[in-house]
Formats: sequence, C-alpha cells, structure tokens
Amino acid sequence: MKDWFFGLEPRERLFVGVGAVAVAIAIIWGLLLSPLYGASATTASRIEAKRGTLAFLRGAAAELAGAANVPDARPDLAGQSLVVIIDRSARQAGLGAALTNNQPIGEDGIRVRLENASFEAVARWLGAVDASSGLAIESASFDRAPDPGRVNASLTLRQGLQ
Repeated sequence: MKDWFFGLEPRERLFVGVGAVAVAIAIIWGLLLSPLYGASATTASRIEAKRGTLAFLRGAAAELAGAANVPDARPDLAGQSLVVIIDRSARQAGLGAALTNNQPIGEDGIRVRLENASFEAVARWLGAVDASSGLAIESASFDRAPDPGRVNASLTLRQGLQ
C-alpha cells in the first residue's frame, strides 16, 4: 500500500490524503459524536418532562395543603374506637357511601377500604384524619375506578407513626 501511495503523482497523493482525512472525520462523526449528541438531546427532553411533572405535583401539594374545605373530624376522641372515628370522619368528608370496610388492627391501627371514591375527597379526608386524630398512612393502594377522578383505595392507618 505504501509503495502504491508513493508511486502516485504528487497531485494524486494530495487528493488521496485529503480524501482519507475526510473519510476519517466522517467515521468519527458518525460513530462517536452523533450518537452522543442524540443521547444528550433525549436526556435533556426527559429532564424537562420530569421538571414539568415536579412543578405540577408541587402545585397540587400546595393546593391540597391549603384546601379550605377540609372537614373537621375532631370530635372528642377520648374513649372512641378507631372504627367510630373513621366512620364519622368519612361521613363528614362525604365519603360515607364509598366506605365499604373498616377493620381494626390491634389497638393503634385500622384497615380501611373505599370504593368508587373521589380522589380529591380521599386526599382531603386523609389530611384531616391525620391532623385530627394522629392517624397516619402506614400503607396505601389506589386503583383507578371506572369513572374519571374516582378511585378504589385500600388503606392501613396507624396512630403514632410520625
């Protein structure tokens, strides 16, 4: 190959050398730089989408935290069972029809099942129950109900988790 190259005329050697450099640049661009730029653009668009979701969630959290129509579920709690507290507060929050099951778990816990309940009402109710009786969510499972904005929820609430 070396003999062939040096056997060419000086003008042909220049042409072949410039062509080799151009091919090397095209290979480096095609195999290394272009995929890196594409991956960088994809990552940047994913980050922007995540920032949008985060902004929405922060706004929703602020809206839920500042909701003015949180029902006051704080009756005199002394001596009342968790079943009574949950039943009364759920009815005050407009979730009486959705409350299908509440079962005590020991002295300080209760398992609650809500069917076809408004998600917003459930979120406000959970905030009110936490604030009024100290029941915090130990575990929660939400499934989408057939109607928009409605959920089926299985909750385990326990006192003194904070």
